[in-house]
Amino acid sequence: MGNACLDFNIRTQFTSTVSDRDLSRILNGLAEESVNINGYFQTLTGKNFNFVRMVVGTSAEESELDIRKVRKVMKQVGVRYRENQVIQLLDSISGVPGQVNAIFGTLWCKMQVRAVYLGEDNNIFLDVSNIGYAIRLLSEEDPLRCLD
Repeated sequence: MGNACLDFNIRTQFTSTVSDRDLSRILNGLAEESVNINGYFQTLTGKNFNFVRMVVGTSAEESELDIRKVRKVMKQVGVRYRENQVIQLLDSISGVPGQVNAIFGTLWCKMQVRAVYLGEDNNIFLDVSNIGYAIRLLSEEDPLRCLD
C-alpha cells in the first residue's frame, strides 16, 4: 500500500461457524431485512460447518440499523457469533499484482493477521490484532516488509 493518505474505514465484522441450513437462513433473513453484505468470506470446515466472516452495509459506510438487523437475524436463527472491528482498505485497484503481498508482507511479523479478504468495489478487508498499528504501518510511504 505505502500511501501517506491511506483511505480506509473501520467496519464491524460478524464471524460465526454455522451449518449449511443455518447459513441459508441467515442469508435469507438478511435479504428479507434488505441488508447488503459488503464483504464476505466463507469456507467449509470439516463436513458440516461453514466458517463465515461478513461485513454489512455499503462500500462507503455501515449503519447502526444494519448492524442491529444482523444481530436480530442471528438471534432469530439461534447462531452464536462474534463482532469485531476490521479495516476496510479503499485504495485497492483491480488487476494490479502485488497488492495483497504488500499488505501481508508489511504486517505478518508485527501482529496477528487473522484474515485478508475482498469485498464489493475491490475493497480489501483486514482482520488484525492491532488496528491502529496496522493503519500506521500501511500509511507509511515505503513501509518495511517482513523478512522471510
